[in-house]
Amino acid sequence: MAEGDTESAKPKRGAARVAIIGYGREAREQALRLQAAGWDVDVVVRAGGMSWVSAVGDGFRPGSSSAAVARADVIAVHVPEAEQPAAWAYGIAPFLVPGALVVFVHGSALYSGAVDPAPGVDVVLVAGGARGPRVAVHRDSSGHAHERALAFARAGHGQEQVGTTTLDAEVGADLFELGAKMGGLAGLLAECDRVLASPSHEPDEAALTYYERLRATVLADGRKRGAA
Repeated sequence: MAEGDTESAKPKRGAARVAIIGYGREAREQALRLQAAGWDVDVVVRAGGMSWVSAVGDGFRPGSSSAAVARADVIAVHVPEAEQPAAWAYGIAPFLVPGALVVFVHGSALYSGAVDPAPGVDVVLVAGGARGPRVAVHRDSSGHAHERALAFARAGHGQEQVGTTTLDAEVGADLFELGAKMGGLAGLLAECDRVLASPSHEPDEAALTYYERLRATVLADGRKRGAA
């Protein structure tokens, strides 16, 4: 299917158990829609914070990442991208069941290699926003990653039409938007350099890896666009 194609929804198709990692606004909306569509939903969030309060108020019982991931058919990663390498290494990867579907809602940590899932699981990007839900397959271990991603997107976004995109296209758009907020490519690179050089925080190797890989990705994307 070419980029931008759509497929019709089939309500409740592919209902399964999903672990929602993080509970910001987008994650909350997705969790409630999935639950309404018949999915079993586990929420993983740090105890005691406002996201935890919100999840409890919505009727969920947030639990540990280890338990939720180990029993999930689908894992939806909603934590901020700078936090994803650590969340992946310590809270997700050790507990993944072979054959699971891992859904990222933003792709730069995955695209840059800061998060690098091992073989044996399906890995997809399910993006939202003004253009509507779109799916991109990063790894198809089962042979059905695209179909599974569509089922998740339809239920999680509550829309009948789901587009197909690529990880490259979505990350490129995210970097362009982020660069625009920071004054262009130079501003985005300067922010990466600021974080990498700052002595004011405890060293977090996972987060530093993310910014190192993001910087390299921004440079590579800039060269590619310049040569286009």
